[in-house]
Amino acid sequence: MELKIIEKRNNPLLHRVEVRFEVIHPKEKTPTRDDIRNMLAANLNADKKRVILDSMYTKFGTPRTTGYAKIYETVEHAMRIEPEYILLRNKLIEKKEEE
Repeated sequence: MELKIIEKRNNPLLHRVEVRFEVIHPKEKTPTRDDIRNMLAANLNADKKRVILDSMYTKFGTPRTTGYAKIYETVEHAMRIEPEYILLRNKLIEKKEEE
């Protein structure tokens, strides 16, 4: 798998870096959210907990996944800014059991 950063933009107001990326994965299955978060964390020298994968899209029949991610300065900034369903997707919080 090969990760390509298409666009990288600093957003100081929200304490994060916004990244558009492309993962090329010939002869392999579509990578999971966790795989992409690990690749982004390694490539951008960030802790995996600070990387929030917002969206990813793979066109049918192509070995190419594109997406959008945000790397926060701290985990606390991510917890304060991101909606709950995004935090659940990225496994930063656990789903609450309803009584």
